[in-house]
Amino acid sequence: MLNFYQALQSADFYKKVIIEDMLCVEYKCLDQRDYFDFWTDCGCLVYCTAGKKLYRSNTADIEVSPGSIFYMKKGAYTGKNYHGDQYCALIFFMPDHFIQSFLSRYPDLRTPADQIESAWRDGIIPIDTNPTLESYFFSFLHYFSHVLDIKKEILTVKLQEFLLTIFTQDQHHSFAAYLSSLEQDRYWNFHHLIEENYASNMKLEEYAQLCNMSLSTFKREFLKRYGEAPGKWLLKRKLQLAARLLLQSDKIINEVSFQCGFESPSHFIRVFKKRFGCTPLKYRAQKV
Repeated sequence: MLNFYQALQSADFYKKVIIEDMLCVEYKCLDQRDYFDFWTDCGCLVYCTAGKKLYRSNTADIEVSPGSIFYMKKGAYTGKNYHGDQYCALIFFMPDHFIQSFLSRYPDLRTPADQIESAWRDGIIPIDTNPTLESYFFSFLHYFSHVLDIKKEILTVKLQEFLLTIFTQDQHHSFAAYLSSLEQDRYWNFHHLIEENYASNMKLEEYAQLCNMSLSTFKREFLKRYGEAPGKWLLKRKLQLAARLLLQSDKIINEVSFQCGFESPSHFIRVFKKRFGCTPLKYRAQKV
């Protein structure tokens, strides 16, 4: 499965600035597929400048268009490309330690610990626009029109300015709470990362990387928390989601298979029949 963050780091045909492990990219979508999937081990801020795209996480769909601002938590996503105007966006990958360093500098801005549990739990966090944020991104567009002259220190300060805006405006409270949760230890975040990303086609090695663990540590921690091996548990949860989608939507079998993270429709049909005793189509028909 494509690691979007690493792919943009290595691509040489985008205007971009790399500041240690932060990445700022003027992105133009070249993907001609109708549906796509990817994962990222670094959260990113996105400002859509042209075109449309639909992103899908475990719990929700979000359609973005010019002017949309949103944050994608590290994790796995599927979605749909709209053919027509090319989708373009400014994307800012901000590793957890950048957020943590900011909060260490401004400790009074932290969301209280008893409010963190109510932080945004979907993978994609839409950000309400206002004149302050609009002018902020317009200034970034100016910088990228002169990318060779960009000072990395300026971009670092600009990203800190964005965080100050988020943490000091009440309308962004849920987003600020999520960012504050990044200071929790990795075992606290482990559960949320698994619950938000089980319906993906990531390999176990990629899950481990997402959780910032070695593969052996990931498997050991998973068994400790869930009482069974990760492969078995993930398959069970994917099948539960697939069964729910078959009953609650009119999605075709290929789309259900893709959304639930199966390798192929044939693989999905095979394991579904083994679990439920019938094919997905018969399951849907019997339950109607």
